[in-house]
Amino acid sequence: MIALRKIESFGASCPMGCPTCRTPNDTIMQAINELGLHVRLVNSNDIGEAQERGVTRLPALVVDGKVKAQGKTLSVEEIKKILRETEGTKNQATGGEE
Repeated sequence: MIALRKIESFGASCPMGCPTCRTPNDTIMQAINELGLHVRLVNSNDIGEAQERGVTRLPALVVDGKVKAQGKTLSVEEIKKILRETEGTKNQATGGEE
């Protein structure tokens, strides 16, 4: 089972209401569920908080504090790819142990 610590979604409920930012969080949840992740998902439309994380365009996906995607709507498969790559990098850094 893949296990990540924290996934942050910025802009999914963006107050501007643009089509790109209306990406439903259920897309992220679907990717999480399909991969069997046990994570904390944080959804935010706080622009200041997004900027603190290094986000410059919405919507954005931040995994374990690192901006992984911004400025485009992601498909379930794209999200799963990002999460798999992030898990692979984490395992290499820790020798596969948490």
